[in-house]
Amino acid sequence: MTATFIQGDAASCSRIGGTMRRQSARLRQHAQSLDDALAEVMAGEGPDADVALTAVTAITGSLVALRATADDLDQAGAAVQRYATDLAEAHELGRRAQLRVTAAGLLLDGTRVVEPWGPASANEAEVRRAQVSEVQARVDQATAHVGRARARLGREVTRLTERLAGHSRVKHSAGASVLR
Repeated sequence: MTATFIQGDAASCSRIGGTMRRQSARLRQHAQSLDDALAEVMAGEGPDADVALTAVTAITGSLVALRATADDLDQAGAAVQRYATDLAEAHELGRRAQLRVTAAGLLLDGTRVVEPWGPASANEAEVRRAQVSEVQARVDQATAHVGRARARLGREVTRLTERLAGHSRVKHSAGASVLR
């Protein structure tokens, strides 16, 4: 039995986060290769030394942005993986809540615990009615858990989006000044 009131695929989120982190590591490797190449260019002397210095200065700005982007991508991947863990926990809480709903002879209408329609003895109806608030608390716990996780992820995504946009603005303004 699955808890359908908790939406999301924790395994897919985890895979996406892992992919983001692997790509971050690849960007760091490219940054190191670029660093090594720059060291070779800077070691050179001769009539083209001034041109090389101008190129090194421009490339160094890109290298800083590349490293910052790799760091932010790694943080984003970590945030998605944390969300995947929280989502898996919410699914388990939801599964347990769904079992409680069923065991109490109640139903879920979205995330609201309700008594089923139809005939029931007075005793049976009273027992169900008495369990609604306790079972509803379990459902609320699962939905609150995933809600907090989504809010944390949303804040982190907003923060990292602003940082990545800032890297882009800095890179574009640096590129424009080099072309002038």
